[in-house]
Amino acid sequence: MTPSQHPSPELLIDCAAGSLETGPALVLAVHLAACPQCRSDTALAEAVGGALMSELPAADLASDALDKALARIERPAPPPPRSVPSAAQPDSWIGVPPEVALAARRRRWAAPGVWVAPIWQGLRGQRSYLLRVGAGMSVPRHTHAGSELVCVVKGAYVDRGVTHTLADLAENDDSVEHTPTVTRDGECICLIAVDNALIARDWVGRLFQPFVGI
Repeated sequence: MTPSQHPSPELLIDCAAGSLETGPALVLAVHLAACPQCRSDTALAEAVGGALMSELPAADLASDALDKALARIERPAPPPPRSVPSAAQPDSWIGVPPEVALAARRRRWAAPGVWVAPIWQGLRGQRSYLLRVGAGMSVPRHTHAGSELVCVVKGAYVDRGVTHTLADLAENDDSVEHTPTVTRDGECICLIAVDNALIARDWVGRLFQPFVGI
């Protein structure tokens, strides 16, 4: 499996700089785990950033900097990352972090053929969630208030003539108005991070959005 739809260079640079919020970072991590080329590009961005940092002039440390550093060293080591029980990793999904796999157990059916499983919510309306849509179904026409990142973890969908399959990553914003449609081969499940709730463009979307909660 090799993804065909990749993140923008700007997104990879933000990842390398550690400036992504939890939701977008989680979506990008799923793509990176399946995409050697993007992992390589991110590592290159980290190396370039590190080289640039090394050339900056030295800055004066705060008077309590040493005490804070020693206090951190004396803290106990953090626990190792949680492993995903085999029963928690759904069949036919690509590899996902534990919090994503376990979120599927909290899914809520929002409409026939559609369920949502929340994962993370930020302080300013940002959120990440799993969205499942049945075979052949379309997401009502909508746009976005801010950015949206989408990574396919199962199945495939078509958006504006482009087919997105396993581990493909899509970036959308308020310039995009679309109606993604799941292929007829089977259900599609995506990991999504958004800055705000979707903006429905038709009566179907406005009717169901309160029940779906995205």
